[in-house]
Amino acid sequence: MKGLKAYVKRLEDEVKRRFVGNEEAVHVLTLNLLHERSTALIRAPRGRGKSTLMLLFLRGIFGDDFVVISGASEIKRGEVIARLHIPSLEREGVERVIWSAFVKAPGKGIDEVNRLNPYTASNIYHLLQFGEVWAYGQRYVVGDFVLFANENPGDPTTFTHPPPFYDRFDVSVQLSALSLSEKFRLQKLTESYGSIVESMPQVIDFDTLREARREVAEVEVDVDLRALMNVLVRDLQACVRNRDISRVRPPALCEGCHFVHGVCSMVREGPSERATLVLLNLAKAKEWLDGSVTEDDIYRLAVYALAHRMELVRHDRGVEELERVLRRQRELNEERRARRQWAILERLYRGFSRDLYKLAKEIAVEDLVFAEELMKLEEEWLAKGLVRPEETIRQRLMLDGEL
Repeated sequence: MKGLKAYVKRLEDEVKRRFVGNEEAVHVLTLNLLHERSTALIRAPRGRGKSTLMLLFLRGIFGDDFVVISGASEIKRGEVIARLHIPSLEREGVERVIWSAFVKAPGKGIDEVNRLNPYTASNIYHLLQFGEVWAYGQRYVVGDFVLFANENPGDPTTFTHPPPFYDRFDVSVQLSALSLSEKFRLQKLTESYGSIVESMPQVIDFDTLREARREVAEVEVDVDLRALMNVLVRDLQACVRNRDISRVRPPALCEGCHFVHGVCSMVREGPSERATLVLLNLAKAKEWLDGSVTEDDIYRLAVYALAHRMELVRHDRGVEELERVLRRQRELNEERRARRQWAILERLYRGFSRDLYKLAKEIAVEDLVFAEELMKLEEEWLAKGLVRPEETIRQRLMLDGEL
């Protein structure tokens, strides 16, 4: 295992030697490589090095053997998915499908995702979603791969892609501008290397990376950290007024809600379950590569797993607002720990207790996710005659028909 770690760390080091700034983003992109069919999205305004960073990673893993398509050009179906072999069709009447180099290559890059036309984006979406592509009635199963993409969402030529498209990317990183000292470093690097991208050596081959991925998949993450991930994502999803199916969106939906000051009121559209899976993969990778993973790490990694797969009420503030939400979330979890509320809930799962139930109802008034779980237990207790409808937390919060 030490040998595999050395390869991965050298890859990260070689990228950092050539890419100035944004070191945390580079580390997250490295961690994200350590699971099957990894996908990463690099976001930034023009001139921040999006394409450079993408190409450095691809060259470090595949040398020159990778395929990049560009949304800035008029991409044909044959370049993205497949084309028919016309001579076979003309001579034999056989529809022989020639699958594109992009589909078959384990190293894939997409430059300027935001400029892909909707038809091309839908084909890529299917590839990322199901690991397969279809053309002319034939199916091609895509094996393991590495995919990097970049975009400038503020580009005036941007197409509006639906949220599910972005949800298929494991992580997204937002590149920041260089400081004055970093600009001088970049100038020196350019003079030293000439072409920063061309100077990047192939550090690790794909077979070796796949061995590392298999080892990372076997890593066991602490059960408390798994619980933290699940609670974090659920807190950002939960809404007593069924936000996911309501035509009214926050903040209007939150007017008069009992939980109007909760974390849920800061979220217009919550993350999908993929966020939990991505966080777990990143936690395994960090444990394997760095030797440990902590609660602090989970909150930092959450920024990269959530930024592109949820919409906040104050979306104009970008990642800064997401970090504020996560700070609030952390405070909530500290309060939960102080109240020992999950221990109380666990004891209620094992059996009904009138005293614990009374305490749990007081907690539920302040905690939506806890209230959800308590209501499920109340349904069982109502059926057994252990509680009366008028004393339930649902009745107290007046949520009939809403949850």
